[in-house]
Amino acid sequence: MLFTEVILRYIHPALNIGMADLKSAWLLSSPPVQLKPTVYRGSLVYRIPVSGKRISYRTLKKGLIKKTIVIQQPLSLQPF
Repeated sequence: MLFTEVILRYIHPALNIGMADLKSAWLLSSPPVQLKPTVYRGSLVYRIPVSGKRISYRTLKKGLIKKTIVIQQPLSLQPF
């Protein structure tokens, strides 16, 4: 089975969210879920896919610590 690696460089321990860059934020649950970046009222926010809850980048930035974590995701190949 093939895997792709995502390297998260920053972690917010209270919210259990890791970030590789501004466009790539991951909820560190089991299995890890990628958060969707959107703009809400002029601010960058990340939406959790299941609940739809918004977490602003400003809130997330306050508690970030520098820590490297590697996530391995299964590679899904399309048949076409």
